[in-house]
Amino acid sequence: MNEDTIRRLGLITLFAVLFFHMLFAEGGVIGYLKVKRGIKAANASIITMERENKLLKAEIDRLQNDDQYLEEVVRKKFGFVGEGERLYRVER
Repeated sequence: MNEDTIRRLGLITLFAVLFFHMLFAEGGVIGYLKVKRGIKAANASIITMERENKLLKAEIDRLQNDDQYLEEVVRKKFGFVGEGERLYRVER
């Protein structure tokens, strides 16, 4: 082998090592893609939680400001009855 061939093989080996390092190292392309997917999933989760938070805040506001709605919820969820009323449970 002459000197040029050895130099070319050395450069090819160097580029191959750098290429695989860029792909598979912790901060490489594959790691970057995993982090990017994780960020995308986290953002989707944040959007879902923000929607749920908005609905819950609306529910809290309605419970605090709408006595009729509050009474309806208390009756349905907790089985409360008004004064002079009786609760009958019918099982199917």
